Amino acid sequence: PKSGQRLQKDEVRPDGTFLLRDPDNAGCLARGSTNELTLGACDESQRWRELAQRVQVQHVATGNCIDRGSNTPLLYPCHTPRAQQSQKFELVDEPGWVRLRGQWGDNGRKRWFEMCLDHKPQVPLDVKLQRCDAVRKSGASWERINVAIPLEKKLWDQAKKPAPGEPPLGG
Repeated sequence: PKSGQRLQKDEVRPDGTFLLRDPDNAGCLARGSTNELTLGACDESQRWRELAQRVQVQHVATGNCIDRGSNTPLLYPCHTPRAQQSQKFELVDEPGWVRLRGQWGDNGRKRWFEMCLDHKPQVPLDVKLQRCDAVRKSGASWERINVAIPLEKKLWDQAKKPAPGEPPLGG
């Protein structure tokens, strides 16, 4: 993971509260002056609690939860009894992400992709099509993330197929 996205639990207490420390930079996830999220001092006023049943992350001092906002995360009163999509944040211990959970709605016609808190965002890179041999020579590489085989593909692979010369499925 890139610098700016790793926020790991630190100083975990028996009551379940903790700091979210950035191991790459000095500081912890903190509440700014107007409920915005920032990197700040690692002190008692910046403790967090994971509300795992509701998939929320709560700032202990304010009682507010991390909310996506309008693409700028902030602290907002926690949705109850369960979180709406904008507050479904989860902690991923390794590598140390605070991640907005991906989900779908309207029978799959709407999708919300996973997003991580990032206090050092980078400008997106332009991607171009090039010949494969030129890309290999440049040393570029890709990493697969969240690789999954769709259920439909698994079922298709398990289904009995007609032998050569037999009529195709459905026909």
